[in-house]
Amino acid sequence: MRPLHRAITTAALGAALVGSLFTAAAPAQADARHPWRWKAPECERVVSDGSLSYTRDGGATFTPTTTAQRPPYYQLVTDLETLAAPNRLLAADINGRVTRSADSGCHWRTIASLDNGHWSIAPARDGSAYVWKLRGDRVYRVFGGFVHKLPAFDADALGGLYGLTADPRRPGQLRAVTGDGHVLESRNGGRTFRAVGTPVPLAEAGPHTSLYDVEISTADFDRIVVGVSTAGGFTSDDGGRSWQRATLGAPGDRVNGFSVAISPADPRVVYAKALNTTELDAGEHGRHLYRSTDGGRTFRPVVDQFQDGRDVVIYNGGWIRPDPEDPDVAYFEYGDPWTGTNLYRHDADSGELTIRHSGHHGIGALAVSPADPEVLHVGLTSVPGHTPVSGAGAGG
Repeated sequence: MRPLHRAITTAALGAALVGSLFTAAAPAQADARHPWRWKAPECERVVSDGSLSYTRDGGATFTPTTTAQRPPYYQLVTDLETLAAPNRLLAADINGRVTRSADSGCHWRTIASLDNGHWSIAPARDGSAYVWKLRGDRVYRVFGGFVHKLPAFDADALGGLYGLTADPRRPGQLRAVTGDGHVLESRNGGRTFRAVGTPVPLAEAGPHTSLYDVEISTADFDRIVVGVSTAGGFTSDDGGRSWQRATLGAPGDRVNGFSVAISPADPRVVYAKALNTTELDAGEHGRHLYRSTDGGRTFRPVVDQFQDGRDVVIYNGGWIRPDPEDPDVAYFEYGDPWTGTNLYRHDADSGELTIRHSGHHGIGALAVSPADPEVLHVGLTSVPGHTPVSGAGAGG
């Protein structure tokens, strides 16, 4: 996807206000230590443009929204996160909109319009968050309803952003990985970045090895896992000072590690969606959801494409969302405008794969409510020219 760029418009902040945003952290930190202060949403209709809702039945139905989900443009929420401050959520979409809820996802309000692109969100311990774009050269800091544009770094020398996480213990410290494999750190809340450690050894894995995805753990800030072409992936447990090649598939297999995710509840548990091209060449489907219990060094497949004859589609890319409290549980999805969407829930403890089907075009992002694990906040995809089939449950 190569998005068209639009003009950037952000909330203007005075210098004094910006300084206060970076220091006013105490109330949110106290709330972050008590997740039970979160409340599950109780609204019967979500105030949104149709792209943001929630489900209580695993994705079979969604709470209706005040606006029908039929926009004249491609609508895709690229990230959706719960914040450290109770009942606060933040979403970003491919059209550059940053949208906020302060009441557990019942009312959503757009607080900034950035340029088009694949935007991601890194929550911080003080209730703020950092918003960044794939292949981008800067971050934006979000505190409450304000969005502050931070200076750009030299992406020509270091490469654009592929992953970024805020340190849950040290305010203002960020760690990132670029498309060229450089590990970057910021100790001033994203104002400046510097290269640290050793780049991901892409060239050592092969002349055409490229980076697909990056995950930096919030539970163990020194753990980094990357998915790469052909070689599967690499992992570091010392903040990028050294790297170990991940094992996906049998020895010698060529594996494309398209998506990775580290469990917030246990940093030893890592998930990956990958295509084993060696299996594919042998006439097999080759697509799996993999799981690691040693921090991403070794993986085993836990869900297969079309497993047991079921409607299981594992495509190249897409998100994986581990449950924030249960390292055995992870969600992923597959959707299209013609057949609707499957939301998958895999439980490694029981081996059970649950599939919930809806008529929506897709689920671009998902977040589990800290108040109730049965409540899943979702960003719904809508494709122009297509109307969600009956029974979609939201957007009516």
